Amino acid sequence: MSPAFNPLDSRLAIISGEGDLPSKVLKSASLLGFQGIVINLTDTDGQIKNLSEWKTFKFKIGNIGRIFKKLHLEKITHIVLCGNIDRPKLYDMKFDIKGLDIMSKIAFKGDDGALKILSKEIENEGFNIIAPSTFLRNSNFPKGHIAGPKPNDNLLNEIERGYEVLKNLSASDVGQSVVVQHGIVLAIEAIEGTDEMIKRAGKLKSSGTGPILIKTPKLNQDLRFDQPVIGINTVKLAHRHGFSSISCKYDGVLVIDLNKVIDTANHRNITLFGF
Repeated sequence: MSPAFNPLDSRLAIISGEGDLPSKVLKSASLLGFQGIVINLTDTDGQIKNLSEWKTFKFKIGNIGRIFKKLHLEKITHIVLCGNIDRPKLYDMKFDIKGLDIMSKIAFKGDDGALKILSKEIENEGFNIIAPSTFLRNSNFPKGHIAGPKPNDNLLNEIERGYEVLKNLSASDVGQSVVVQHGIVLAIEAIEGTDEMIKRAGKLKSSGTGPILIKTPKLNQDLRFDQPVIGINTVKLAHRHGFSSISCKYDGVLVIDLNKVIDTANHRNITLFGF
């Protein structure tokens, strides 16, 4: 932990979306001695409620100016953004003046382009952005075979095929995940997210060895914002839809509860492999 970021000199805000990750980050940050607040961007209180004495404030995602004002009032120095936040439909949103200004800049950008603009706006306000992985030990996907049946040459070839597809798409700011079976690309992750892509690919699979989910960050992706994540539910969902393997870029994909993910994969005969 650098001298500029420690519990004595820093005050943290967790910008919280859906899923398990925000509560994991909050618990770890609290144990490390950090103090701060939670900005909840979801429609529910979620799992983050009542996990600490940190004050929680709920905002709509379009109220960026109000969020910045609250962060300044609370003397926040560092921000961590975590959890799933769906890109909203513009006609469903209400903006404050700052939100409207930022949205006009990012509305027709891809995810990476939008996040670069957002990060600049945050840093211009004087806040430092911290990656969720800062607070989670042993949270990155390991290298090699870590669960399930040992991968054979066919599986390794499928992984290579999927990775090449993702590398080629990366330059266009498209996709962190792809599903491959028998050398055929069944699905590429788009705005719907990984879970919906798994369901879609499950309907398209053929007989034989089940499909493979391959996940990696895009080239030059800012992992402080949008690091790819898998967890227990990813493994369960993949198994439910007939997948045989999940393969991720080691040190590039965040794993929530790694040991439980490994146990879940072993129990369901799902190969986990870090390439």
